[in-house]
Amino acid sequence: MIPCISFRHLQYFVAVYEEGSFTKAAERERCTQPALSAQVRNVEELVGAGLFERSVAGAVPTVAGKRFYHHAIAILRSLRTAELDMASATQQISGTVRAGVIPSLVRGILPSFLPEFVEKHPAIELRLAESFSGTLTDWLLAQEIDLAFVVEPPRHEGLEMEKIAEGPAVLISGKAFGLSPGPLKLSDIPPVKMIMPGHRHSLRTTIERAIWTRSLKVTRALEMDSVPGMITFVRNSDWATILPMVATVCDRDDPDLILNPITDLQFETNIYLIHLTQFPLSLAALEFVEALRSETNRARVLLSDAFKVRAPASKSRERSVKPKR
Repeated sequence: MIPCISFRHLQYFVAVYEEGSFTKAAERERCTQPALSAQVRNVEELVGAGLFERSVAGAVPTVAGKRFYHHAIAILRSLRTAELDMASATQQISGTVRAGVIPSLVRGILPSFLPEFVEKHPAIELRLAESFSGTLTDWLLAQEIDLAFVVEPPRHEGLEMEKIAEGPAVLISGKAFGLSPGPLKLSDIPPVKMIMPGHRHSLRTTIERAIWTRSLKVTRALEMDSVPGMITFVRNSDWATILPMVATVCDRDDPDLILNPITDLQFETNIYLIHLTQFPLSLAALEFVEALRSETNRARVLLSDAFKVRAPASKSRERSVKPKR
């Protein structure tokens, strides 16, 4: 029997294991590195085995460390599950949901389902934070939010992810640019002045790769991190931008915008739900996830019809497989 191992011991060990670094783990847990290192040494003494090989390059789990990680995650999840089970003793779904949402979803999806959701669930307290995928992932790892909806999340030992929406990215322009609406390939796009999303937006890398390979010919570039600002700019100019399809739900009938879904495979954009492995989602969080999933599916069909793009076949929920160390 292992005596005196606390919840905090397990949290610190898991943080080092998932980050591969005592420094990064201390930042994640908001404590000093010496304090965290001392707690992990404590765990090693209590279990009677070295859990990490330490070097200037970081912390690499030993065979014992890999085995103990699976036990630690199971214990933390079990504690969280017990907490959620006791909280769900009442018939009404309640609780606080701290969700991070990318700007494309905030503009295109939230307005159409959120009013009905909050009316239907008066006991659920929503705390929504808007940012781009990289920032939301950082907030999630720091436990500042409970879940996030992002585009192409990074592979990380401590994250679980599930694809909830898919579809092409869309070239958005105003009448001055001179295109007709409808699907097109990159090769069909004339030289363009492009409003680029910031580097924290995963689409930025895809756009830059297309520019480098000369698949997309950009004559001028301007960086902007505001989705409403980007769309307003292109509406009143001869510039264009590229955003996920879900961002354009409310624009499909706008007479001053031209929407062109990009059919090249590298411009397919997927939306993922991510959360920490050690923290199962509460009933309140799951209710919010299902409402957002339902609305994204409805929007996908609407947009596919409007753009004359074949909607992807409905798939079983896709979950990630964690990379093995």
